[in-house]
Amino acid sequence: MERFFGGSPAAVILQLAIASVIIGVVLSFFGFNPANLYDAVVRLSDWISSLGLDAVKKVLRYLLLGAIIVVPLWALSRIFSYFSPRRPK
Repeated sequence: MERFFGGSPAAVILQLAIASVIIGVVLSFFGFNPANLYDAVVRLSDWISSLGLDAVKKVLRYLLLGAIIVVPLWALSRIFSYFSPRRPK
């Protein structure tokens, strides 16, 4: 499992989450808004914000926005590295 993930699965998931938040902030700054891709999650975040947790709503939106870019790129890089020829150490 670590060979596919490129490290500890928990550490990789944490790194992906942090990268997703950062990319989400950057994409949001440029006005990128793929609302139609995660409409159900937006409804959930609206429900959470009705509880008075606006910061959680913003972080979830940034996380999802960044994850749309980060996770597929990460998966492609892992797939390509898995099938690439191994270099001798």
